Amino acid sequence: CFNCHTQKTPLWRRDPNGNTLCNACGLFQKLHGTMRPLSLKTDVIKKRNSRRSSVNGEGVGNNTSTN
Repeated sequence: CFNCHTQKTPLWRRDPNGNTLCNACGLFQKLHGTMRPLSLKTDVIKKRNSRRSSVNGEGVGNNTSTN
């Protein structure tokens, strides 16, 4: 990354000047219009758990009515 010098990221982005940024720095720059401070840098990429519906089909996204 041009800003924080990280080597691994889930997604590479570019700033308006064409410099390669990691996902975190790219999103920060897009939202705030300035480079992300190095004090926010972490060495760990956190994984999220995927949403899965329950066994009986009444999980996420199932909004059928019984009326």
